Amino acid sequence: MDNPAPTPVAHPRLGCVETLTLSELGARLARRWRTLAVGAVTALFVAVAVHVALPARYAAVTVVHVEAGDPDRVDMTAEESLASSRRVVSEARAALGGRGPTVGRMQDGTRATAVADSTVLRISYEADDPREATRGADAVANAYLATRAVDAAERTDRIATRISREIRRADPTTRAALAVERARLAVVDDAGGVVVDTARTPTAPTRPGLPATGLAGLVLGLLLAAPVAASRSRAGRAS
Repeated sequence: MDNPAPTPVAHPRLGCVETLTLSELGARLARRWRTLAVGAVTALFVAVAVHVALPARYAAVTVVHVEAGDPDRVDMTAEESLASSRRVVSEARAALGGRGPTVGRMQDGTRATAVADSTVLRISYEADDPREATRGADAVANAYLATRAVDAAERTDRIATRISREIRRADPTTRAALAVERARLAVVDDAGGVVVDTARTPTAPTRPGLPATGLAGLVLGLLLAAPVAASRSRAGRAS
């Protein structure tokens, strides 16, 4: 027995709109299975071709502990920006011998993420080669800590210079207090932080494997082909 024809429904703006049940839609798609198959296979081949053409990328992570006199005053958002900045990446590239990717490409592959409610920073570096990713992550982490140490030392020097000027102008009582403050600066730790976990060589790329990529392409092809198949079936029925 033939299925009854779908009933058109009047729409105030679109006019007559055809409504379909799931079984009616499934029947239409079944009649155009070749369209679905062509769309799915085409998308599958495209997904596999893109997967093969694009180089695999590997990511390595180095973990550092950010040190400061008062941990509560450390702005970890600012530290994330500093760790992935062009300044730090340039120093890292120089430490690696100045060869390989450009500074811009290295910066694109660098990410810094603070661990919640801590002064721990995860610095990741992505590259085409696993060993390059490992070296890059460690180089960026070391360059970041060195940059923090330089900045801290410069701040300490500026404060010491200011205190020395104030001592020369101060009265004896104030001069003694300022001298104690300057002495404290001499024992300030300017290390900036320490690496708590060096990068490990990644064993798998960051992108999905070929089966997952192929499956995604297959599903996308079906999703794109389904409306085409349904519309062609509708057009064929109308004719």
